Amino acid sequence: IAASRRGISPPGSITAAFLASGIDPKKHIVFNQSQVAGHAELTWIFNCVARVGWLSRMTQFKEKAGKDRENASVGLYDYPVLMAADILLYDTHRVPVGRDQVQHIEMARDMANSFNHRYGEHFVPPQAVIEEAVATLPGLDGRKMSKSYDNTIPLFVPREQLKKLILGIVTDSKAPGEPKDTE
Repeated sequence: IAASRRGISPPGSITAAFLASGIDPKKHIVFNQSQVAGHAELTWIFNCVARVGWLSRMTQFKEKAGKDRENASVGLYDYPVLMAADILLYDTHRVPVGRDQVQHIEMARDMANSFNHRYGEHFVPPQAVIEEAVATLPGLDGRKMSKSYDNTIPLFVPREQLKKLILGIVTDSKAPGEPKDTE
């Protein structure tokens, strides 16, 4: 597969990783989201509802674009609209997220409310659910896990490389289950 040479895993291997990590297909629906046209279609509709001011205030865009916002991609800028479509397409009431994703859920709620106000009740305004024990997952270097920090745990690497990464994780002396300071 050409995609795997570019660092994109084939859909079958992602499904295999989900199942290997304990996802029970009898209790959870696992599907290839890119095969559902509704995600792109609803994103387009929400692009007609979303306001530039809403997107300009998104913390993650400001952090990732940095001082060179004029050269940031439209995809980065518009990502919260896609995320809102991903959530609202399924009438999701509660969305489990980390602290850094709450603003995205608020954006989805704003879009649902704006659309519903204009066109009638169609979307459920979602609520963020934060489980304090995992509100911020630490990455390989002890900071919050993020692709931007390049400190995530890759699933599709050879066993020895994965072992080396895991053994190098920054730890502290707190007991298992005791909240960690990841800020």
